[in-house]
This record gives sequence, structure tokens and C-alpha cells, in this order.
Amino acid sequence: MIGPQLSTSFLLLGLIDLLLPLLTWVVLVRLRSPVVALWCLGSLLGAGSLLLAALGGVLPGWILSYGVNLLDFAGTLCVIQALRLDQMVPWRLRWLAVATLGYLLVYELTRQLQGHLSLRLAFVPLVSLVLLLQVVGWAWRIARQQQSKGAMAIAGTHLLLAASMLYVLVELLLPRGGAATCPRDSSALADVMGLLAELASDVGFIGLALERSIRKWQEAAASQARLEERQSLGNQLAHLDRQRGFGLVAASLAHELNQPLTAILASAQTARRGAVAGRLDSAQSLELLEKIIVNTRRLSGITGRIRSFIRPGHLEPGPVDLEKITREMLELVEPDLRRHGIQVAFPAGAEPVVVQGDAIQLSQVVLNVLRNAIEAVQLVPDRVIQIQLTRSAGVAALKIRDSGRGLDPGLADRAGTPYFTTKPDGLGLGLSIATAILHQHQGSLVLRNAVGGGACVDIRLPLLAEGAMP
Repeated sequence: MIGPQLSTSFLLLGLIDLLLPLLTWVVLVRLRSPVVALWCLGSLLGAGSLLLAALGGVLPGWILSYGVNLLDFAGTLCVIQALRLDQMVPWRLRWLAVATLGYLLVYELTRQLQGHLSLRLAFVPLVSLVLLLQVVGWAWRIARQQQSKGAMAIAGTHLLLAASMLYVLVELLLPRGGAATCPRDSSALADVMGLLAELASDVGFIGLALERSIRKWQEAAASQARLEERQSLGNQLAHLDRQRGFGLVAASLAHELNQPLTAILASAQTARRGAVAGRLDSAQSLELLEKIIVNTRRLSGITGRIRSFIRPGHLEPGPVDLEKITREMLELVEPDLRRHGIQVAFPAGAEPVVVQGDAIQLSQVVLNVLRNAIEAVQLVPDRVIQIQLTRSAGVAALKIRDSGRGLDPGLADRAGTPYFTTKPDGLGLGLSIATAILHQHQGSLVLRNAVGGGACVDIRLPLLAEGAMP
């Protein structure tokens, strides 16, 4: 051990070694990690051991002997426990207590041995060597797994300290003079190496913690980027699905648009013929102009709904009247309903059912479900679609039931999963996208066979608070 004459440089290193764990704690306390707490405690105990050894000429021998060895042993155990805890394989606390007590008992037994000076002197450095190799092993394991330079620094410094401890053991067991004595030079070297190792290890541990924080930040940033990419892809798929849905009803809409256009043309031609013949009075002119205005507004309403439905865009939350958008989608598919002779039962609600969300995306959900229901009832003679809109306990429920053949029990569980479809020309994205849209709105979609036949889609969304309604 170090003699009573302490150099200024050694004392300065010792003080820095004592302060560095506190600095480490201050830097890393925001992590709230037991690994950091154990490491800092172990470093403090190790630094206390080295400084206590430097006071060899001041303190009583028995306090010095037991205090130095106990602090050194406990400090190294804490460091090993911190590294093991980092790898999720910590020792049990009672094992640590038993190991510490056993170390003190064996140390006392070696002190009582007579005629075995080499064994007495070699016990402490031998235990220290074993513990240091444990630190090296666990730090090297972390360095390899995480490619951490900080963990590599910890392994390297403790390996050097283990080498100095091995040198002490060699000097004790193979003395140059033939008699076993305490090798002062090698002990002093081990103490200096211990101080330097403590300093370098604390710096390495800070580096390890900072590397891990940076890695977690990078992983979080990458995860956020992936989430935004999935969101963007989902919006694009939803937009493509809206366009595809519009394409499926385009033929029927052509007839729907043709009616007001034909009426406008007929009114304009009648007005022109009357004006040329001079038989058109003011009342007839006003009547024809009123017909043109009414049909133009009707045409504008239809094209406006189409334009807003197929336009791309991001989620724009706002109050959405579920009954209103459902009736708008029924108007959109009304030509198909007439062509196939499908009856729709949709009683008007006593009060509005308003939710928070994007009207276009929620309209897409309703259109997807209606389109599926229309295709389902075409396979049966009795073609009916029943729509029910209710509100209870803060939840809006829109149920759309068809009188079709229902779902095959073997395929019911797969309905709504991406790319699964029973249609020859289907993509398997309609209900999947509808489900994803509802999840973005904190809602849900359940598809099941209805009692009495047919299929039923149950759409649920949180009701908008009364105070937030427009």
C-alpha cells in the first residue's frame, strides 16, 4: 500500500477520482437508471478505498486494513452488478451480502494464520484479480453487443488494472529475495493504476450512457420517420381507394349527371325557340330560367361531392354529422340502388349524431361499406339494406345490414385484413383501409353475420362533446 508520504499529484488524482462519480451522477441522473446509481456507488467506494489507503500513517491499523479491503471489495461488486444489471442478469442482493460477509470472514482467517505469509498477502490481490476479470468480461460483452467505445474503455482500463494486480501476485508468490514480503513497488503501482482506472472507467461509463442515449434518440427518430411514412402511405392508399370506389360508380353517376344536363339543355332550347318565334312571354321565360337554375344547382352539388370525395388530402378533424354524410353517400350510389332494385331503410334520427373527424375519410368508410352491401344483395332476390344510427354512452354506432348470403364461416375471421377479398376483381383493401381510418379516429369496425341472414357492419366512433358541437 501507499506509505504515509503522499505526493501532491497522487492526492490530486485521488480527489478527482472521488469527485468524478459525483459528476457522473449529476450528468446522468436524468436517466433515472439503477445501473447509473450502482456504478456511481461502486466508483465512490473504490475511490474511498484508495484514498483511505493513502492515509496509512494517520488511521489505526485495524481500521485501515478492514476499511480499505471492504470498500474496495464492495465497490467492485457494485460495478459488476451495474454491468450485469445492464445485461438484465443481476445477482440477487442476498448473494451479494453473503459474498461480502464471506470475504470479511476469510480475510480475518488469513490474518490469523501463522507461518503462511504468502497466503495471507496473496488473498486480497487474488480476489481483486478475479473481480477485475469479471468487470473486464461484462464490459467486453457490452462493447461487442453495442459497438460501444465507452464499454471498450472500461474493459481496457480494468484489464490493465488486472495486469498490475497479477504482477503483485507474482511478486508475492515468487519473491526475488526468497522471502515473502509485501512488495511496496508493485503495490504502489497497483494503487496508481487503480486511481487511473477509476478515472478512465467513469469517463468510459459516461460515454457508454451517452452513446446509448444517442442510440435511443436515433431509434425514436427512425421510428417516428417510419410512422410518418406509413401514415403517408396509408393516406395515398386511401386516396387511391377513393378513386377506385368512384370509378366503380362512375357509370351510374354518368346517368345521374346526364339528367340535370338534359333538363338544362331542354329548357335552354325551349327558351331559344320561343324567343325566335316571339311566343315567349315573361312568365314562361322566368319558369324556364328557374328550371335551368334548379338543375344547374343540382349538377353543381353532384360534381362538388365527387370533387371533394376524390381529392387527396391530409386528416382535417372537425365536427362531422354521421347522418348527413351517410345520406350523401346514399345519393352518390342512388343510381346503383335504382338499377338493381335495392330498397334502403334509413329512418331519420331524433337528434344529430356528431363525431370528431375528417368528413371525407369518414365518407369513404361509409361508401366502402355501402358498396359491399350493394354487391352482396345482388346475389339474392330480396334486396334490402337496413341502416341504423344510434348514440349511447358517448359512442356513435352506425350499423349497415344487408340481406345477402352473409359471410362464409371459414373466411369471416379474415374479412377486413389487407389484400384478402372474395371478389374476382377486388384488391382486398376497402375494408382494411376503412378499419385503418376508423382507428385514426379512435373508432372501430366489426363485420359479422347478422341474426336472420345477411351481413352486418358495425361502425363505432366517439361522440363529439356537447360543448364542442357547432
